Amino acid sequence: MSDVIIIGGGPAGSTMGSYLSMAGISNTIIEGAFHPRPHVGESLVTSTTRIFKEIGFLETMEREGFVKKYGASWHAPAAKNTFSILFSEFPQEGVDQDYTYHVDRAKFDMLMLKHAEGLGSKVIQGVHAREVLMENGKACGVKVNIDGKEVDLPCKFVVDATGRKTLIGHQLKLMKKDPIFNQYAVHAWYEGLDRGTAEDKEHIHIYFLPVERGWVWQIPIDDRITSVGVVTEREVFRESRMDIDKYFETHVQTNGNLAHAMRNARRVNEYKSEGDYSYSMTDFVGNGWLLIGDAARFVDPIFSSGVSVALSSAKFASEQLRAAFKEDDFSQAFLKPYETKLRTGTEVWYEFIRLYYKLLPLFTYFISSKRHRLQVLQLLQGEVYNREEVPVLQAMRSFIEQVEKSEHHSFKGALTDIPIDDLEEVLSESS
Repeated sequence: MSDVIIIGGGPAGSTMGSYLSMAGISNTIIEGAFHPRPHVGESLVTSTTRIFKEIGFLETMEREGFVKKYGASWHAPAAKNTFSILFSEFPQEGVDQDYTYHVDRAKFDMLMLKHAEGLGSKVIQGVHAREVLMENGKACGVKVNIDGKEVDLPCKFVVDATGRKTLIGHQLKLMKKDPIFNQYAVHAWYEGLDRGTAEDKEHIHIYFLPVERGWVWQIPIDDRITSVGVVTEREVFRESRMDIDKYFETHVQTNGNLAHAMRNARRVNEYKSEGDYSYSMTDFVGNGWLLIGDAARFVDPIFSSGVSVALSSAKFASEQLRAAFKEDDFSQAFLKPYETKLRTGTEVWYEFIRLYYKLLPLFTYFISSKRHRLQVLQLLQGEVYNREEVPVLQAMRSFIEQVEKSEHHSFKGALTDIPIDDLEEVLSESS
């Protein structure tokens, strides 16, 4: 059997397998489904390009013709104004193209898994992992179900890339649900949607809604299909007492630009829903195991951070695991630097998102500000790791404080009710 078993064949698991195979470490990816499989989360950030290049996957992205994503646009509920950014405004080290991609995740995930297999990963599909085997507190294998029979697969090390199923997280009771975010998304694919002008039709479009923490994504999947998703607090859905299609259509009409874009749109698949968006694990590493991607940390998807975290965590974890094999040390203590690196980066995402939800439509103030625009863009591109300071986050805090302290500030009523006073405490607890 392989030295490493990777549970999960999504982007995190495939990237991990690719890196390990390139390093000469034998690995097996166990995937419960058969690819292609349906999956929501269709937009990437530009920092993923570096990893595609490192594992030799960028050629595939170009060859397969995924829609190129050059920027992002935001639309307030009532105003007709659109605020946009272009990724070309902030060139990134190691990234020599001014776009990333929108992807059909079923196709994208399948291609990534095939790429890992081509590099040397052994891939087993349609086999469900039941639990991680432990011996004297150290992971030593995986129990799987094959044709109705339980089989133990031994290995030196286990990587949990099971996404939001979080196998080890549930097995070892590591999960901490976010006390603030309880978002609920309803989404579907459409034909005939008006994507906008030639300049922004391939952007990701975010439409603000006049409900607490409400927004809509518009993501082009190909030249015909556009993904649209309505995101609100779960309580907003519950209290509406609407069925899922009425709920979706009602919220679409609350943003003028969105209603205009959707005026001739035709739905081509069934509505789907997603919930329980935000959580973290108390530990990302243990003796003989580590977590990557959504299995470790999932933050709200407003900035398309999911695949970025999946790929980055796999890269960082593979670096630490190569060192572990060299030293023959698979202890939690030796693996801890990986956890620190991933946790600090994802907490930058988390703080950015908390402040964003507090500001919501006022966020466009920072997009249009000459002083803050490039720093905001840097975060939106996924530059959240290895950073000691993120000045724009403090600027957002100061702006909010100024508005809240001024009794008659014109923006007073525009701030949402999301708490941010506890952010430092929350971030320090998770460190």
